[in-house]
Amino acid sequence: MPWVISFIISWILFFALIDYKQLKVNIWGGISALILGSIVDWGGQILGIYHFYDVIIPWAGCSAFYKFGPIFVMGILFSQSVPKNLWMQVLNILVFSLLYLFLEILVISTGVAEYISWHILASLLFNILTFSTLTYFSLNFLKKYANQHV
Repeated sequence: MPWVISFIISWILFFALIDYKQLKVNIWGGISALILGSIVDWGGQILGIYHFYDVIIPWAGCSAFYKFGPIFVMGILFSQSVPKNLWMQVLNILVFSLLYLFLEILVISTGVAEYISWHILASLLFNILTFSTLTYFSLNFLKKYANQHV
């Protein structure tokens, strides 16, 4: 049930915060986040680092509700919010990394995921690396594409 709840909350936030004019560009941020998250979670389970339980509709070893809820939506909203100023980018990366870490803590605390040989600080590092990558992708590909097709 936590997978479905996170899916519903994510889509409520999506409809509340989305900039529909930029959606056709920023959706690629969601797809990128979905791909990165799927690779990391699939690999993490293959390596025995962590495990997911009560998976509804499996996707790369995790619930499709989680992948197409929080991960996909957060990727779109993140791409939409990338600022031009470097220090604001750093702040944006930290805020989204901590928000995602909070979500991960909630998922662990509900019992649908378990760390086997993993630590929350490793997740924070991966979150920072992921959102830094999405920042680069958003600025160098998505924003340039959007500016050329205005």
